[in-house]
Amino acid sequence: MTSPDLDAVAAAVVSCPAVAGMAGGLYGEVATYLPGRRLPGLRLAGDELEVHVTARWGTPLPAVADAVRDAVAPLVDGLPVAVYIDDIEVPGTADAESSVSSAAP
Repeated sequence: MTSPDLDAVAAAVVSCPAVAGMAGGLYGEVATYLPGRRLPGLRLAGDELEVHVTARWGTPLPAVADAVRDAVAPLVDGLPVAVYIDDIEVPGTADAESSVSSAAP
């Protein structure tokens, strides 16, 4: 089995409306190292792909995980996908406000 295109996987994950972003773990330990850069939130662990995300407030967490699995399924060629919800973006908090303002043009 060939390794999936992890850039495409990350793009599919963050395109999910219930996902606020990728999560790198408490100390940034969840990442894949690519030539010259790190891709946070994705880790190939044996025969499984770990996907770590920050969910948006208001969506049931099992639905977030299902949406992520559905989004990446065409890209991983049957590789099992484990979805970890490391955090929840709560509206009105400083973190949520800064991520929205940093995404603005």
